[in-house]
Amino acid sequence: MWVGQEVTFLDSVSISILGLCVVFAALVALALAIIIISKILGMIIKPEAPKAAVVTPAPDPGIDEESYAVLLAAISEEARLSGEEIRVVSIKEL
Repeated sequence: MWVGQEVTFLDSVSISILGLCVVFAALVALALAIIIISKILGMIIKPEAPKAAVVTPAPDPGIDEESYAVLLAAISEEARLSGEEIRVVSIKEL
């Protein structure tokens, strides 16, 4: 490329700046292309209305309140927490 020539510091800085400008120009072009394509697709494809969420009833706990209270008391005593700090999601027999 520069056969017989020595590259000066100013030449190397200008080549580096030119390379950075090319890279950032390509990145800006890609960003603009993505924005334009997303706008076009947004006009073509209309978002569907969200469907109403199906509410399923809570399953039967399968345990009476007295047994539930005993289990909660045992867990809170073992964990050294109050009953208000514990939230039982489900009880399964092992």
